[in-house]
Amino acid sequence: MFCHKCGRKVTSDANFCFNCGADLKDDVEHSEDEWLEGRGKSKKKRFTYMPFLPPIVSLVLIAGTIGWYYNHEQSVNAEVLAIKKEAEDLALQGEYDMAKEELAGAMELRPSYHVLRNNLEVVKIAEEVNGELEEVREQIKTKKFEDAEKNLTRLREKITRLDGPLIQPLKEDVSEKDVMIKVGKINNELDQLKTVDELSRKLAVISSIPSEEGKAVKEQILNRIVQLTVEDAEEKMEQKQFTNAMTLADRGLQYAVNDKRLLSLKEKIEQSRQEFEQAEFERIEKAMEAAAKEDLKNKNAALEIVDFKAEEDEVGGMTVTGEVKNIVSATVSSITVYYNILSKDKNVLDTGFTTVYPFKLEPGKKGKFEDYYYGVFEDVTVEIENITWVVEE
Repeated sequence: MFCHKCGRKVTSDANFCFNCGADLKDDVEHSEDEWLEGRGKSKKKRFTYMPFLPPIVSLVLIAGTIGWYYNHEQSVNAEVLAIKKEAEDLALQGEYDMAKEELAGAMELRPSYHVLRNNLEVVKIAEEVNGELEEVREQIKTKKFEDAEKNLTRLREKITRLDGPLIQPLKEDVSEKDVMIKVGKINNELDQLKTVDELSRKLAVISSIPSEEGKAVKEQILNRIVQLTVEDAEEKMEQKQFTNAMTLADRGLQYAVNDKRLLSLKEKIEQSRQEFEQAEFERIEKAMEAAAKEDLKNKNAALEIVDFKAEEDEVGGMTVTGEVKNIVSATVSSITVYYNILSKDKNVLDTGFTTVYPFKLEPGKKGKFEDYYYGVFEDVTVEIENITWVVEE
């Protein structure tokens, strides 16, 4: 027990505080009065609050219901978004049926979520376009380029206004097929192109197509330009029209820049011009023929073939390459390799020739040759028929 006035501890039976002399009996009575008064107020408050209890309980229940409903809706939303993401992944993998099933399930949970309906429509369109692209691919494979082009135009119009991760690969596929059609059409026409002018026009078209297929066809066109240039220049040289032959070689170099075969051809033209001006052309020509015949008989003349091979590609062309070595003590120049293309029955289907580079071969040195032949549509073999050269004095 403590004094109400000074706060000192006193015994429970004390009537007065031994410290300050305060009357402890009055304090007890006063405390009891206050306790009774407070208890009365408490009862009064309890009775005052009783009418408000039912509304408070209702509010608590409503708040709990709203909280449960909110949590439930959040859970459904999360489930729908997860299904939507799964459907998108399936569609990107080409699993269109499974993607449609997932989206249909999500729409049952959220019928008013219009994004799901839009995604379902996009998946259906993607499935249709993908199937039609397969048909275009088959048409390209069978060289039905006109039909493929019409179908591709229709597909492009169908998806041109659509966008998204599912549509973008289809647009890229459409662009790829468009390139394949252009390349295929040009490749199909190559066999009918007989002049450098015709080939140069196709070269301008194919150069604007940045693709691996375009690069391959461009290489074929350049090889064909070089081949025709060499053939035409050789013909002019035989007619002693050396200026015209040089003009042809320079024109070919405008397309096949720094081509070793054409550079070697120019040297050959200049060499032939000098020989003709010195009135030694006939003697040199006979010497070349005699040397070539001797080499054909014993394989031990001025040149030795150290490598030779012919490789066919997938578009009806064949690359002929090889290497020769100067096995004599004199320098040889103006080396030309003549070859035959044989069928399975060893019948000569066609002939070709190419020039060795560098133009001059010193004793013990090696030179290379290469040529491209277009229009191989069966199994063939290639053999060297003859090699001609000039011995430098």
